[in-house]
Amino acid sequence: MAEGKLIISNTTPVINFAEIGRIDVLEGLFGNVVVPPGVVDELCAKRDLFPAAGDAADRLNVRRPEDRLLVRGFRSVVHPGEAECLALAMENPGSLLILDDLQARALAAANGLRFTGTLGCLVEAKAMGLVDSVAPLIERLRVSARFWISKEVEARVLKDAGELDG
Repeated sequence: MAEGKLIISNTTPVINFAEIGRIDVLEGLFGNVVVPPGVVDELCAKRDLFPAAGDAADRLNVRRPEDRLLVRGFRSVVHPGEAECLALAMENPGSLLILDDLQARALAAANGLRFTGTLGCLVEAKAMGLVDSVAPLIERLRVSARFWISKEVEARVLKDAGELDG
């Protein structure tokens, strides 16, 4: 997806991949994944619900955004981890954000930032041969990470992954 650029993940994608035991997918796609301190705080706060995600925080590189005013502006719309991710991407042009939250994605788009999400990563991982099939991973996301996906989005993702005709 992106080579030589900063890859910045929000909390939810880390939870998703960690809870299905596939944090290796993010590492295989991107090598180093950076998270801001707010994401680490959220992962630790959710350790009781998502223990694997709390443990995964140790495998991620932490990088703090410098522009605290920018973070504060984003925090008026999104959670602290998302605000820090967005600010970090603004400070590092060409970065790729991994975001699932719709408000965060809307802010990223409005600011000309590149982003993908958990499902986009799964489709790319299949294209790169890092996973054999996306469908069972979506089911594991539902069960283990409490991931919600509409039938329409699931069908589109499976079609993109070459697992559904039509």
